[in-house]
Amino acid sequence: MKTIMIVNSKGGVGKSNITRHIAVAAEQDNPGSVVLCDTDPQGSLADWWNARTAETPQLAIVALSEFTSKQPALAAKFRYLFFDTAAAHAEEYSGVLKTADLVVIPVIPSPDDVRSLNRLTLPVVKASGRPFVFVMSKARQRTRLLVSTIAALSEHGPVSPTIIEQREGYAVSALTGSTLLEDDPSGKGAEEMRHLWEFVKLRIDEKTKSRKVKEVIHV
Repeated sequence: MKTIMIVNSKGGVGKSNITRHIAVAAEQDNPGSVVLCDTDPQGSLADWWNARTAETPQLAIVALSEFTSKQPALAAKFRYLFFDTAAAHAEEYSGVLKTADLVVIPVIPSPDDVRSLNRLTLPVVKASGRPFVFVMSKARQRTRLLVSTIAALSEHGPVSPTIIEQREGYAVSALTGSTLLEDDPSGKGAEEMRHLWEFVKLRIDEKTKSRKVKEVIHV
């Protein structure tokens, strides 16, 4: 099983939105192969899943303190695990970060967000020794601020070429437990998320076969 962790100590950067969209993109690629794990006390990802009519991706109920010991049980059933994290100091996730095959760090192009990233998130991610990538989130294309933020992040690690723009459709789909991949599969937002998933998949160098599983998993 490949574990993809979406991490940023700052709230409101689009972690849950990116998590559910690339998880659905992975599920569309490999039906039955994907499980979600939500450790955010706000429960945004779990709330979205509970509002969802589709049976997949699955949702695993795992306490943060038990994740490392429970991970093998999930690995026996799934090929991909997408791990959403809370807006909290990344140090809380230092242990589980070491289990990640890839850490995805969403960043809003703003000086405040970059400073927060450098102070709270990036040192912990680097200390884990796990590979990581930055993803520009809630962005506006072709702005000087976006270009300068990408340049600054590139000094620390790879930046996804796919930029996730600010779109009303993301909020609308969140209300119904859906994604733009399902609501508007030919639209720009869906295209962005498919490209982001292809980038993530390339970074973890994964080729899988999969099977379908139905249920909420309590481990």
